[in-house]
Parts: sequence; structure tokens; C-alpha cells
Amino acid sequence: MSKFYKIMLMSAMLLSTSNQAMYEATVAEKQVEVKNSKPPSKVRIDEVSPSYDRIAPQKGWNRFSGDSARSLKGWVRWWKYLFMKKPIVMEWIDGLILRIHPKNEIYRSIFVRGIYDPNLVTIINTLFPKDGIFIDAGANMGYVSLLVSRAIGIGHIFALEPSSRDFDRLEDNININGLGDIISPYRLSVSDKNGKAQLLIANEERSALNTLGFEISCKGVEKIGVEEVDTITLDSFVEKEGIKQVDVLKLDIEGSEFHALKGAKNVIEKYRPSLIIGINGNSLRTCDADCDKLQKIIGEMRYYAYKVVETPFLSLEKVENLSAVNAGIIICLHESIVPPALPQPEKRSIKERISDFFLR
Repeated sequence: MSKFYKIMLMSAMLLSTSNQAMYEATVAEKQVEVKNSKPPSKVRIDEVSPSYDRIAPQKGWNRFSGDSARSLKGWVRWWKYLFMKKPIVMEWIDGLILRIHPKNEIYRSIFVRGIYDPNLVTIINTLFPKDGIFIDAGANMGYVSLLVSRAIGIGHIFALEPSSRDFDRLEDNININGLGDIISPYRLSVSDKNGKAQLLIANEERSALNTLGFEISCKGVEKIGVEEVDTITLDSFVEKEGIKQVDVLKLDIEGSEFHALKGAKNVIEKYRPSLIIGINGNSLRTCDADCDKLQKIIGEMRYYAYKVVETPFLSLEKVENLSAVNAGIIICLHESIVPPALPQPEKRSIKERISDFFLR
């Protein structure tokens, strides 16, 4: 190799290293900017969050966690929430704030325990690159999108929610946190075709159970209304919005997950995003699908399904039969991707747990 070409090669290597360093510096600067961002000054804070200062996995967490408390202060907050009559604004994690609404299981868990579904958010943050694109389909009031926004660098979040009630709350939580540049909300339902559909609206307590199915799958949950909503395929959405990459795709849409995957084949084949899929056999059946159909389409896309196991440590375990899972969250990764190691729940000594009970 001539001296000239050696010099050119060394210059190219130095330039590549310099560009990478500049990129990493930009990402780090953006993360600091997001973490240090303050809510608009006109927002009055009514309540301070429980002592939950960071996103970390919790062993044994489930959706009933907000139905009880683990400390004296927690029980005080439980009773306070029980008698809450109107929404309040609460300081939350990582400088976020949240408008807490009464008589709702998600808000109750956040108000009493400080968090809702910490293991899910931990896994998304583990899979999510700092410059990534996250599509949150079934965003509800935005708690996942808000928390993921704190881990983002120069990426973006697209939050889709069809219910007018929950979409209004999603927009509100984005606005009061000043996150309009990071999270883009859309009042849309994802499906296998573009058009209109009838969305059944669940009662306030179980607002996450809105569905495009013929009935609300959970027995005893009241349907309080029906809304005509716009449906869109994720292939159409990504093309329409000019999205050039998709890194994590969350589908927690009460039975429509199979149809959403049918409408996202091009996106998934092109970008191979990590898939976070809510699975419930009863919900799938109300949308003319089942676990077998869901498993088949995941396999056709050359993805493996995993579930979260907590023993002997928090990890992803391959699922051979989705019918055995029936209800919960599965993580689907392309066959070329090795499942990552997950952060572990913090071990607390007996002394620390006693202290937590009296002081947290």
C-alpha cells in the first residue's frame, strides 16, 4: 500500500472515530436536556410522588399491586386515593409530572406505589437504543411513553390511542411535561386495514380494556359507550409519517394484536423491531383471533416469543406455546437477535425493608 493511500485510510478512520464521538456527545447532551427539562411553570403541583426515584424491576409485580400498600405512608396514600374526587397533578419519576385521575387502577397503582408495570418499562428501555424510534400502540394515558422518554437520546416516540377519553389524557400528560418534541400523539387504532371501526369503551376503573372486539373480554367490566374510530395499518402509518426506522413496537390493544401484526408485515420485515405484545386469549377471541393464530404469524415473521420469568433471576425464556401464556406480556425478537440480559430487582435487607415500611 502506497504512503498516499495509508494517509487516506488513516484520515478516514480518524474521521469515522470523530463522527462517532460527536454522535455520542449529541445523544448524551440530548439525554441531559430531556432529564433536566422542567414542566411549564403554569402547572400547579398538588402532590409529591411516593419514594420511587428510578425505573427498576420489581419481583412479583402485577396489575393488582395498587390495590394494597407496602408501607404506612402507602396505606395513607391508598385511603387518600380512595376518597379522591377530582384529578390532581403529582410529581413523578425523573422530573416527570402526571395528572392523576380518581377511580382508575393504573392511576391508583402509580399514586399508591409510585409505578405501574415497572418490569415492562425496564425491558423496553433495555431493548431501546438511545437514538431509537418507539411506536406505542395502545398508549392509554401515556405512562409507558412518558417513562421511555427519559431514556431517549435523539430518537422519537409515536403514541397511538383511539379512545377519546384516554387520548385527551395522553395529550394532557405530554403537554404538562413539555414533551411535544419527543412524543407525538395520534388518535388512531392499529389494525390490518385502513378505515373505521367501533371501539367499545370500558368503565373508568378498567380503562385499559377498550376493545375493537365484539365484547369486553373481562367479565364484570361495564361497557359505558361505543366510539367510531379511525383504523390504520402500521405499514401505512410508518409510510405516511416518513418514519425511517422502528426499533421497538408495543402492541397492547386488547385482542387486536393479531390484526395489527398482519398490517405491519412490511415494517417488521424491513426494520426487525423488538415487539412487545399484550396477549390475552379471551381478548383475542373477541377479535376473531386466538393464541394459535398469533403464534403462527410471529413464526412466519421469523421471530421467537419470550416471556419474563423471575426465578432464579429476571430473564427472558422462550415460549413454545402461546396458549400456555394466555394472559400477560410477551417479548418477540427476530431469530437473529440474542435476548439481552435484564436489570435485576434490587435486593433489600430485612433492616432496609423494615425502614421502607415506616419511612417510604
